[in-house]
Amino acid sequence: MNRQLVASAVAAVMAAAAGTLYFRTAQPEAVTEPVVQKPSAEPGVLRFPTTAPQLSQLKVERAELAPVPMDEPLAARVTYDENATARLFAPIPGRVVEIRASIGDKVKAGDVLAILDAPELGTAAADLAKARADAEQKKAALARSRSLFEAEVVPRRDLEVAQAEWHQASAEADRARLRLANLVPGGGITAGSERYSLRTPISGIVATRHINPGMETRPDAQEPLFVVTDMSKLSVLVDVPERDLPLVTVGKAAQVDVSAYPQRSFDGKVIQVAPTLDPQTRRVQARVAVDNQEGLLKPEMYAKVALLADNREALPKIAIGALLVEGVKNFVFVERTPGVFEKREVTLAVQTRSHAYVWTGIKAGDKAVSVGALLLNAELASSSR
Repeated sequence: MNRQLVASAVAAVMAAAAGTLYFRTAQPEAVTEPVVQKPSAEPGVLRFPTTAPQLSQLKVERAELAPVPMDEPLAARVTYDENATARLFAPIPGRVVEIRASIGDKVKAGDVLAILDAPELGTAAADLAKARADAEQKKAALARSRSLFEAEVVPRRDLEVAQAEWHQASAEADRARLRLANLVPGGGITAGSERYSLRTPISGIVATRHINPGMETRPDAQEPLFVVTDMSKLSVLVDVPERDLPLVTVGKAAQVDVSAYPQRSFDGKVIQVAPTLDPQTRRVQARVAVDNQEGLLKPEMYAKVALLADNREALPKIAIGALLVEGVKNFVFVERTPGVFEKREVTLAVQTRSHAYVWTGIKAGDKAVSVGALLLNAELASSSR
């Protein structure tokens, strides 16, 4: 009897477990509905949670006040500052026996860049010694003639001839001295030496070198042996169209942009405007001085130069990637608070290759979306349907 009761209880428990398992497996899983973004209560405003994945694809930059360019940027080219550049040629023929400087070396004024074996240097030194000896001889002859003339031994004519010969010899000695001084500024040549030291007259960096060991040099060479320049001072040559000539005047402030550094600009100033027009290009060349203390600019870089207004009027500047063009209107997404973005219409004063200057719609300090504006515009369009 007890065994039958136990068997019945076990059977009942197993039946209950089987029923429970059946109902659990037979029950359909709950379907998760996609979350649909509802339109914001404010037109043109998007709101995202601070953990929304869309925020990681955005870049926000603060609008800063900046001087406004007067017109579209002009094509330009970075070049040496001619007032801080020395192109060195050999003043006499010779042969290179030693090179002491290479491209990129920093040199000081007076440093020796190369040594040449120059026979004309020895000839110039010998000519000076000969001219000085002749002048001393003529001076002594003049003294004797003066003594004899005072003793009434020789006529005045002999005294005048001696004076003329001494003056000629002195002039020849001066010519030989100046010739040698031109070849070797400051002196320092050893008697009988034919070794010529090519020195730099300014401090700077060796930018170019066209010299090799054993090479023959000539004063009429096509290219300089060395180009030494101060790289902290560079110039930018601007090709100015005829229509823009009234805007380009000496002293005008300018802004220089190069493709190597699209996120920054360099301040400059117009220091020279050519007096003539190139008949082939119908343009006038202007020179803009730019500070290059950081060494970022390199000669022969292509650049864009924007002239700034005289009154240095400043407007909010935003990245060109922040603009959304719809028809004839321009819009920008502005971050009001973290996760909240407002689409605003803006009026532009000037638009350059990398930035836009805003008349209305944005003020200094506003945070504009510079990367991801198209994504926000698509989100706004889908949420308003």
